[in-house]
Order: sequence, then structure tokens, then C-alpha cells
Amino acid sequence: MATQFDVVVVGGGFAGLAAARDLAHAGRSVVVLEANDRLGGRTYYRPFAATGKMLEFGGTWVCPDYQPWVKAEIERYGIELFPSPTPGRFAWGVGSQVVSGPSPLPGDQWTAFERAVAHMTVQAARLDFGAAPLAQPGLDDLDVPFDAFLARLDLPTATREFIEAWTGLYFGAAPADVSALHVLSWVAGWDDSAIAAYTELTDKIVGGTSTLIDAIAGDARSEIRLSMPVAAIEQDAAGVRVTTRGGDVVTARAAIVTTPVNTWSDIAFAPELAGSHRQVATEKHSGRAVKVWMLVRGITENFYGVGHHTTFKWLATEYPTDEGHYMVGFAVDTVGLEGDDLAAVTAAVHEFIPEAEVVAADFHDWNRDEFAQGTWMTYRPGQVMAHASAIQAPHGRVAFANSDLASGWAGWIDGALESAERAVETVDGWLGGTAG
Repeated sequence: MATQFDVVVVGGGFAGLAAARDLAHAGRSVVVLEANDRLGGRTYYRPFAATGKMLEFGGTWVCPDYQPWVKAEIERYGIELFPSPTPGRFAWGVGSQVVSGPSPLPGDQWTAFERAVAHMTVQAARLDFGAAPLAQPGLDDLDVPFDAFLARLDLPTATREFIEAWTGLYFGAAPADVSALHVLSWVAGWDDSAIAAYTELTDKIVGGTSTLIDAIAGDARSEIRLSMPVAAIEQDAAGVRVTTRGGDVVTARAAIVTTPVNTWSDIAFAPELAGSHRQVATEKHSGRAVKVWMLVRGITENFYGVGHHTTFKWLATEYPTDEGHYMVGFAVDTVGLEGDDLAAVTAAVHEFIPEAEVVAADFHDWNRDEFAQGTWMTYRPGQVMAHASAIQAPHGRVAFANSDLASGWAGWIDGALESAERAVETVDGWLGGTAG
């Protein structure tokens, strides 16, 4: 087994595999070291424990109309998409109660909701989305807690709570723990449409995210080693020396680290990380979603619900089948919900659908997963302006790439692919410049 390469890529998610592929296609020798016994990073397509149905336990949705890197990969490999089902039954947890019906708000609050959406749209339009890191000049007033940003609008309770509830789904954190600038960046990504944020999360990959992962891996022309968690990365002017926890050593002219920022502190860098790299690795981002799949019986229509005070901030039918509805729910880790605790999951579902029978539940605990230590990127208030630009920079002969570092869709598959392209350009420049 070779120990010397042009580039060593640490992590086998979308960023790592795309970077390895592009460098290998440019003639570089590349090895990918993946800590898990599978590829995919924070995407994870696997069987539901009780029935064997294949489901997405990590990242899921793509929006190719708005996400150019995902669109390019889908077209490159002929990947097919399919939409989430159209709901026929709704429930909304706002104003300290759960109400049914297609509208989440009382009729007399729609004007306030329109005002809030218009304000978010105007503020989002200040961003140069995707063209530069999120830490753009003049946006400091937006890098504040999202609940504080909304408080400026003096909204009615139900309207404010309905908007705040979406931070549980989209960011896996309470509104106080999410930067409004990060929230608004996604509005900007949907062509400055706050309404699109409520309507565009529908497309999924036929055969699961592993279909695209396998396509990229099969095209990577790189050596891929699983179950190889990295313990240390040493570097000097000549290159890098990577040591795994098992004692394997790989040397290369350069490295790309694609592991989540929340795990950086578990790697012994020499020289040590400094500045924003070190601070973000210490502070960590605040995304701590709990994504739960459940098989539910006793309902006849596809369900869709959003709640502020409810355990699940979002609950929806994804697959209506003869055995029941496979539903997915998103909670925030602070509520203490264990996604395989059937009684607790049932109680959370009953907040929305009292008559439902929850037959089985399953989840992957990303917050306790040592190779994730949280879910997708969620910038804390103040982190964007302080660190979003600096953490994209290399550390000596080590470049970084993952969805946490995207200038555009930070936290999405598209963001991982975007960051991979940037890392490839950096590393290829070090090695002589033939990629692209």
C-alpha cells in the first residue's frame, strides 16, 4: 500500500470525494482517508431499523434550480430526482397551541407576516451570495441572534413564532443561537425570496444521496481507505505527514481536510491551528438537530406541520406506503429527545396528530457522533463576520473544504461541492496548476 502521494484528502464526504476526483483527473496521485466504515460524511442513506426501508438519516434535499454545484454533478452523472409528497393535512404550533388547517396564522396577522417577509427579502438582497464569503463589508448589523433581528419588527406572537420555528428545521438550533446573517444568506440563495424558503425544500435523489456519492467515488481515480480516522497532521515546507489513530502514516505534498469544523480540535495539527481556525474549532457551530424517522399509522393524508413550542419543529410525511406513513421530524438537541425512544417520539408526534400510532422510530445521533459532533453548519451570532472568510484560508500546506466553509450554501451538499472546487484550485496552484 502506497504511503507517498501528491495529495492526501482527509474525509470521504461530498467535499472530499469531489476534490479527490478533480485532482486525480488533473493527473495528481490522491489518497482519501475516511474515518467511518462508509462514505458520505454527514449524508447517510441506510435501512430503517424496523423494516429495512432505505431512508436518509443525514443530509437529504437538493435544489438544483438554485444550487449550481449540485446541478452540475446531477447532470454530469445523470442523477434523477423526485419530490416530497404534496401534503393534504396541516398543523401549526404557534401561539402556545397547535392549530389545524392550511394557514399557519390568523387572518389578521397576514399583513404582519407580509411585512416580515418583505424585510427579510430586502436585507437578504444586501448579500453577494456565493461570490464571496458571507463576511462581507457592511453586514455587521445582521450578524446578530435571529430572534433579536425579528424583535426589531415588533411582530404579533403567532407570526414571530411561526418564523422562528423554521430555525429548528433549517439550522437545528434555537433562534437565539443562529446568526440572522446566516439565515438571510439562504434567503439570498433562493433569489432573495423568503417565501421560497418555505416551498423549495422538496427534491431528493432517486436511490438516495449514496447514488451521487458512489458516482463521484467511482469516478475519483483515487485510493480510498475507510476506517482511517486521522490523529495528526504535521507539515513543513516540503509537504505533510498524516498519521491515523491506528498508526498508519501517509506523506504528501499537500493535504485537504474536509472534516466538519466541530471536529478539527480532535486532530493534532503541527504547527497548531491559529486565529479563526482555532477559535471556530473551539467554539464550534451551533447546529444540533435531531432528525427522526418514524413509521406512523392511523392517518390517511400526507401530513405537514411546523411548530415553535412543539418538540418537533417540523414533521412531515415523506413516503406514504401500504405499511403506513414514513414521516420525518426535526427537533433541536436541547429538548433531550432520543430519536429511538418510541414513547418519547410518540409523545412528540401526538402534539401534532393525537390519534397517530407510531409503530417504530430510528435516527442517527450526529451530535454524539465523534466524526460530526453536530449537524450541518449553523453560524452562531457574531461568527460570520469574525470567521467566515478566515476559515476558508489554508493553514500552510493544508487546505480546507466542507459544507461548513461555503460562501453560498453553507450547510448544504452544494456548499460542500463549492468548497471542494476552491480547495482544488488552491492545492493545484501549489503543485503546478493543471486542474480545471
